[in-house]
Amino acid sequence: MLGTYNAHPLIIVGDDMTTDHISPAGAIRPQSETGRYLIERGEVPTDLNVHASRRGNWEAMVRGLYTNRTVQNLLGSDIPPGSTIHAPSGEVLPLWAAANRYAEGKQSVVIVAGERYGMGSSRDWAAKGASLLGARAVLAVSFERIHRSNLIGMGILPMRLPPDLGPEELALRPGDIFEIQADADRIAPRCSVDVVIRRCAGESTTLKAVAAIETAAEVEMLKAGGILPLMLKNLVESQRSAI
Repeated sequence: MLGTYNAHPLIIVGDDMTTDHISPAGAIRPQSETGRYLIERGEVPTDLNVHASRRGNWEAMVRGLYTNRTVQNLLGSDIPPGSTIHAPSGEVLPLWAAANRYAEGKQSVVIVAGERYGMGSSRDWAAKGASLLGARAVLAVSFERIHRSNLIGMGILPMRLPPDLGPEELALRPGDIFEIQADADRIAPRCSVDVVIRRCAGESTTLKAVAAIETAAEVEMLKAGGILPLMLKNLVESQRSAI
C-alpha cells in the first residue's frame, strides 16, 4: 500500500520462503489455531480435514498462514511457526492475533524476507494472506515474478532490499520501526524508496529500496488499492461517462 508511514515488522523470514510455506496446507490438527477456531464453532475434532477444504473460509485460512513447521521467524529466537512477537506488549502471539492487535492500535505492519521470496505453486492464498494480515509492503531481497505481481494485485507494495542488507544483515528486533516513504505521487516502475529503520535501542539504519513495480498499469493498481478496487473504480467511471 502506498503512502508515508511507520510500520512494525510482523514476520521476518530468510531465503527461499515459498508460497507453499506461506499458504495453509496439510491436515488441520485439533490443537492448531485453525482447529480450535473450527471446533469452537461446532466442527467435529476428528473430521477437520485439510486446509484446502477450507479455502472459502478466510477466518480459518488466516490462522494457518506461515504455520509450516520449517518456517522460522527471525524476529526472535524460538518463535513457533505461524507466530510472532507483538512489539508493544512483548507477547508471543499467533500471526493473525498480532496482526489484529496492530490494526486495533492503528499501527501498520510489513513483512521482511530474503532471496527468491514467493516461489512455489500455492500462489493465491500467499498474497491474499499477506493482505488479510494487514501488510502494507513486503521488503525482500528478490521476488518470484508471479508472487510479486499477485502482491500488487492485493494492493501490497513489493520492495527489493539491497543485496547486502537482507534479513540477517538487518538483524531486526521487536520494537524496530520502518519509516517508509512511498507516496503515491512519486511511485513509478523501479523507483527508489527511502526507508529508515529506527532501532528500539536508539540507532537508525537508512537504505534505499527499489519498488518492484514493472509497468504503469501496476502503478495504477497500487494507487487504487489493488485489482478489485481498481475494477470498481473503472466500473463507476464508465457508468458516469455513460450517463
